[in-house]
Amino acid sequence: MFIGMSIVFLFLALLVWVIRFSSWLIRRYAAVETVPSAPASDAFAPPASPTEDTELVAAITAAIHRYRNPK
Repeated sequence: MFIGMSIVFLFLALLVWVIRFSSWLIRRYAAVETVPSAPASDAFAPPASPTEDTELVAAITAAIHRYRNPK
């Protein structure tokens, strides 16, 4: 019983070591990608026209109706 528990413990310790080592390798050699940020003025732009907004609401309403009524 002691041998079996020791083997399991060693396997789990080895698994933790391999995961930490692979994490270290990935952090060291992975390229850091920078995401360009959008200007603050474009982040909260109003809709282009009220027509597009009503069409969007109609499309969403139709999709919800079709989802709820599968017949």
